Amino acid sequence: MKGHIMKKAPSPAGRRFLSVAALASVTALALSACGGGDTNSNAPIAEETGPVEITLATPAFTGGGAGNPYLTLIDAFKAKNPNITVKLVESPNDQHGQTMRTQLQAGNAPDIFYVTAGRGNNQSFASLAEAGYLQDLTDQKWAADAIPASAKNLYYDDDKVFAVPADLAPITMLQNTGVLKELGLQEPATLDELITQCKTARAAGKSYFAVAGTSGANTGLQAMQLAASLVYAKDPQWDAKRAKEETTFADSDWKKVLEQIVKFKDAGCYQDGAAGAGFDQLFPSVAQGKVAAAFAPAGAVAALRAQVKDGSFDVAVLPGETAEDSRLIASPGNAMAVNAAGKHKGSTLKFLEFLAQPANQDALAKANGNVSVTSALSGTVPEQFPLLEPYFSEPEKKIVTQPNYLWPNSGVYDSLGTGIQGLLTGQATPDQVLKTMDEQYDRGA
Repeated sequence: MKGHIMKKAPSPAGRRFLSVAALASVTALALSACGGGDTNSNAPIAEETGPVEITLATPAFTGGGAGNPYLTLIDAFKAKNPNITVKLVESPNDQHGQTMRTQLQAGNAPDIFYVTAGRGNNQSFASLAEAGYLQDLTDQKWAADAIPASAKNLYYDDDKVFAVPADLAPITMLQNTGVLKELGLQEPATLDELITQCKTARAAGKSYFAVAGTSGANTGLQAMQLAASLVYAKDPQWDAKRAKEETTFADSDWKKVLEQIVKFKDAGCYQDGAAGAGFDQLFPSVAQGKVAAAFAPAGAVAALRAQVKDGSFDVAVLPGETAEDSRLIASPGNAMAVNAAGKHKGSTLKFLEFLAQPANQDALAKANGNVSVTSALSGTVPEQFPLLEPYFSEPEKKIVTQPNYLWPNSGVYDSLGTGIQGLLTGQATPDQVLKTMDEQYDRGA
């Protein structure tokens, strides 16, 4: 399992998408029983010459529509294609996946929309492709060229391509460095040091972390960051072993992950009322200096810096039990897919091809505050992430793939996220959460 980008993919190698996770026969999700999509997605696509409007849907970004990084790309595309208008629509970040599924079932989905790699969360593209909702991009050479070799297992489905990576979002701690300085704290090198710093923050009337206990996406993000060091530093092939039934969540170091979250709770690391907090409370807490950090993709720091001019913000990696165990999660997981039933597929594919061009991916990543695939290929670390440089300098050793991209269905990650809320309220135990995750995993795709 590689989390970095090394080289472009050759032609498809004839192996099953996420083969390590596809032990059970592949079936469409329940949404396919509701009608499915346009199965004739390989029909000839007409060239459109007249004025056309296509719709692009993304999750809402911090700061609202005016701060959406895709606007930069839309403007650049319009300048070269004046007859094609791209209309941007947003949905709440933690509702985007379900919104797209509902609209696809109803037949009123956008022409092109944000998805993630793999199949392990409700924004993943794979189950949508299997249900017939996504346009087959296999015959578009530019689509295959946009997928790095090390990410083939995240994007190929039976030698077919249904989504194109947009950029790479490192998963980090978003920090208010002004708060850390105020508290006299340095970057923690180990989990034990972090626990001590939590107590220091509490004594000063602050909390170290803000967590959205009602958002499984956010609580799960924290757990995956812990797993990067507690599970994958010792066993980079853990997911392959789980797929082969050589291990389980319950009988592995994933138990340490959930036990660490309980330790954080008991040490007062989280803000008061964390179990009932919503996603919309995270960034204001960090921006206002009420907490020192939150769990978020690294790109969020760009929005904070833009909105809080007199603040000081950075991103860092959640430490491991030892400094040597610390690992960064970074995968080319942000992606775009095309609605197979869209009315303007010719224009939509033209827009996606524009996005896939290296120069445009660089521009998007810069606007998004993320790392472009081309930058990762060259080993270049954006200057806004100085604390991540040691990880990108040794990607084979220090970067891991986002775990849930490799899980067979979204139920595993959902169980992790909701289970952590139970840990925060005291209504669940680590063993109970891990048992449910194993049950969901064993359902297969």
